[in-house]
Amino acid sequence: MDSKDYLLVVDYFSHFVEISIFARHCIPEVLMTDNGPQFSGSHFQTFAACYGFEHVTSSPRFPQSNGEADRAVQTVKRLLKKSADPYRASLAYRAMPLQNGYSPAELLMGRELRTTVPALPSLLDPTLPDYHALEAKEREKRQNDANIFDKRHKSRNLEPLVPGEKVWVTDAKAQGTVISAHKTPRSYYIQGPQGTLRRNRHHLVSLQNNSEGVGAEEPVGEDSPIPAPTDKTPVCGENITETVHTQSGRVVRKPERLNL
Repeated sequence: MDSKDYLLVVDYFSHFVEISIFARHCIPEVLMTDNGPQFSGSHFQTFAACYGFEHVTSSPRFPQSNGEADRAVQTVKRLLKKSADPYRASLAYRAMPLQNGYSPAELLMGRELRTTVPALPSLLDPTLPDYHALEAKEREKRQNDANIFDKRHKSRNLEPLVPGEKVWVTDAKAQGTVISAHKTPRSYYIQGPQGTLRRNRHHLVSLQNNSEGVGAEEPVGEDSPIPAPTDKTPVCGENITETVHTQSGRVVRKPERLNL
C-alpha cells in the first residue's frame, strides 16, 4: 500500500466515524479541525458539501488556536490509560459535574446517567438546564479567563497586515509577502521561498513598520541599526558619581579593596 492509498483509507475511516456521530447527534453547522491530511483532501470537501456544514481549520503550526479540542483529547487519553475498564471511565467522565454545576450528559441529553455510585431515583429524572443563563455564565467566565491570561502574558492585539506587505515568517526563518487574509481570524496567506504558506499573525513580523514589540524574531543584516551606548565613557581625573547598571538592571558596586 502506497502513501496515496493510505491517505484514502484514513480519509474513509474518518468520514465513517463522523457520519456515525452526525447520525447520533445531528449535523453541526460549523466543524473546526486541525490541518491533518484526512481533513485537507478533496474527499472531505465533497463530504462537507454533501452534508451541508462549514469546515474551518486552525492556523498551521499554531496549536493554541485548536487548544480546546487538543485539551479534550489529552484528558480522554489520560483517562483511558489510567483505567482498566474504558467504558466505566468514560461513563464516570460523562456523569461528573463540571464547574458550571452540570455534567456533560446533562448538558447533552438533559438527564443524569446512572452509574455505580448510589443516587436517589429523583436525581435521575430528566430536567433541562437553563441554557440561556448557562451560556451567559460561560461567556463571562471565558472572558474573565481571557483577561487573566492576557494580563499575565502581557499579550496585545497586533496590527492587521495588508496585501503586498513584506513580513518575516518566524517559524520558517524566511521573508515573505502577504497575499491576502484568510477567512479565519488572524490568519494570512504568505508568498515565500517555499511557495504559498498559511500562517497565524503570531508568526508574522512586519518589515515595513517595525513596531511588533520587544522579543520578536527579526532578521539581522548589515543595515540593522547599532544601538547607541547608554553608559558614559569615564574621563581621566573625573570623579564619577553616576550609578552604573548592568543590562539586567543590577547595580554595579566596586569592591572596597580597589577604593584607593
